[in-house]
Amino acid sequence: MLNGLSGQSGITLHTDEGKAKTNGINDHHTKFIFQKYFIFIMRRRTLLTTTTIAVGTLSAGYLSQLRDSSVQLGLFGVSNADPESTHVFDLEVERDGDLVHQSSHELDPATYFDPGVAKTGSVAACEWGDEAGEYTVRVRMDRGDEAERSVTEFASETGADCVIADAEFRNHDMTSKFFTGKSLEIFLKDCDRMKDRYDEEYLCSFVNG
Repeated sequence: MLNGLSGQSGITLHTDEGKAKTNGINDHHTKFIFQKYFIFIMRRRTLLTTTTIAVGTLSAGYLSQLRDSSVQLGLFGVSNADPESTHVFDLEVERDGDLVHQSSHELDPATYFDPGVAKTGSVAACEWGDEAGEYTVRVRMDRGDEAERSVTEFASETGADCVIADAEFRNHDMTSKFFTGKSLEIFLKDCDRMKDRYDEEYLCSFVNG
């Protein structure tokens, strides 16, 4: 009877051996899928670990840069390169967000030469001292035009430990054949590179100390 059934088309004979083979195939397939999933999880963990390390390294570098952003201000001066008019300049110095200096300077017109001018100038008293910090300098002319520079940002970009700040008003219409207009700007310089160009009496005492 079994031989007859097994010979008929479309009839499948299920035996314990067949089930064992089928189960063996399924087990092998399951192990293969599990292995692929395990490898995926491990790769994902590796990626997350690498990303975490990279972000941590960048964060540490950024925080280190912030900690190293302190700088000294070695001088804050102002000059008038306008041969036409007298101007009043108000200077302000901020350290770590606090106003540590404020002064007013009235400067006579510059003396005109052809070409160029002999500027008039003044220097702020070094009331902020030798304390390092995050400095911002600001100049306002005739209670109107204003310019501001971050000393700290300049120091971070150049590696300067001490910075000289020079504010200057220029009347290009009167002094230049190549430029037109007027400008109020603050120029920042590294103390170590530029201090020899200034009279020692104008620099903060710690600059040459």
